[in-house]
Amino acid sequence: MSSILRSTIFIAIFTILTKILGLAKFIVLSNRFGAGRETDIFFAAFRVPDFIFNLLIAGTLSVAFIPVFVSYLGRDRRQAFVLASTVFNLTLLVMSSFALLGFVFAPVLVGLIAPGFDADARAETITITRILMLSPLIFSLSSILTSILHSFKRFYIAAVSPIFYNLAIILGIIYLYPRHGFIGVVWGVIAGAMLHFLIQLPASIRLGLVPLRHLDLGHAGVKKIGKLFLPRILGIDLGQISLLVASIIGSTMAVGSIAQFTYAYDLETLPLGVFAIAFAVTAFPVLSEYASKNDISGFRTFLSKTMVQLLFLIIPLSVSMLILRAQIVRLIFGALQGTKFTFEDTRITAYTLGFFAISLFAQALIPLLARSFYALQNTIIPVAAGALAAVFNIILAFIFTRRFGVPSMALAFSIAAILDMIVLFLILRRRLGNDLNDDFLFLRVLKICIASVVMGTISYGALYAIAPLVNMQTYLGILLQAAGSLLLGGVAYLFAGLVIRLPEAGEFVGVLKTWFAKFSKPVVSAVENLFQ
Repeated sequence: MSSILRSTIFIAIFTILTKILGLAKFIVLSNRFGAGRETDIFFAAFRVPDFIFNLLIAGTLSVAFIPVFVSYLGRDRRQAFVLASTVFNLTLLVMSSFALLGFVFAPVLVGLIAPGFDADARAETITITRILMLSPLIFSLSSILTSILHSFKRFYIAAVSPIFYNLAIILGIIYLYPRHGFIGVVWGVIAGAMLHFLIQLPASIRLGLVPLRHLDLGHAGVKKIGKLFLPRILGIDLGQISLLVASIIGSTMAVGSIAQFTYAYDLETLPLGVFAIAFAVTAFPVLSEYASKNDISGFRTFLSKTMVQLLFLIIPLSVSMLILRAQIVRLIFGALQGTKFTFEDTRITAYTLGFFAISLFAQALIPLLARSFYALQNTIIPVAAGALAAVFNIILAFIFTRRFGVPSMALAFSIAAILDMIVLFLILRRRLGNDLNDDFLFLRVLKICIASVVMGTISYGALYAIAPLVNMQTYLGILLQAAGSLLLGGVAYLFAGLVIRLPEAGEFVGVLKTWFAKFSKPVVSAVENLFQ
């Protein structure tokens, strides 16, 4: 098994744990508050801090920092960490300024993102927003630590840290809310952000980082990062734009609209976080190495294989999400007895999730394609493509919601995401010599789609076949229906892949056999010992 695949699997495992806790967070949140006034306020308060972080740091500073930092590591480790310390301290100063500005201008910002809120709801949102302005400051510093660890291919600690973030929020909902209200939940968020940072700090220091020592603004590496960074901040993260638009429009719609959209968005990002981001993160340093050596052939081959591996997982997942959207929402948000998540909340959230699922393949490819440009030290193209997609998203969202409500905002997002992916793919292909191993890529993706159609047919049929056999009015009945449909669909996908000779299907089955043999051996030994 290749090192990139091992790292991806490890990150995926810990990302799954993180996402499980993330789901637990939403289960607790939806059970206690449903999709109503308080959750609308809570989610709206996140918009400004999250937008600042995602615009300036996430997918921005890290992709500008890693290629330059790696290039210095190859020739002068000391200067590499002078650069890292400088970037750390510069980020501390800049993000502290943004946190202060966000605190001061919170009333204006909340008025822009939630124009439909009444005076009381707006006042609560302002208070929560001011506290949450600490979050982008802490996460920006943590992001630099993550970038350093990734540069050394130390993916493990960075993959573990988000677990503690979600755990702190869950504890805040359970223990702090009864005593302090929603402010207690918000302070749980800040505590989680601090844990995310502190867990990565010791390993970064051991590698050579001295956080507060250097602020060399004349360092050549800082200028290189600036050239990559400044164009990127003009780029707009499509997901964040969609959430902002949802807050603006949702605040003028029925109570709970913002929460319904946000719940669906967070559900659909589960497979993206587990697989798409894991692939993009682990592939980026490798792509940067190929680019630094000007090995275009190696770059092209590695990228096309990584795309196929990613789509092998994402396309069937998107089909399953589309087919099982209602079951997924009912199982997660109706998990606890006495939940305040109503049937209408379930219906709207499920429809919204289905529209998100349509573009899951495109959303998965965008981070990988964008990082391919970043590895080539080209930040302009992803920025332009993202801006174009964002404009389409905004226009379509305002048009669609006049007639079709909350789910249509997800449809607008999906159309924009597919457009973004197509633009990135076509331009990158041209930059790589009008060839991205086209025959290889087309044949593999075609086979994946054929196997996914078989899977979808079996899975959809299984839903109706299982329904009369279980009590669909109970949680257990819905769980058995969804699990049976998913299991039969998964088996059909792998079987179809083997029949049409899809190599990734054979490799996946091989991995399953290896894992089964590894984990079954202790069980078999224990059983044998019982009868000796």
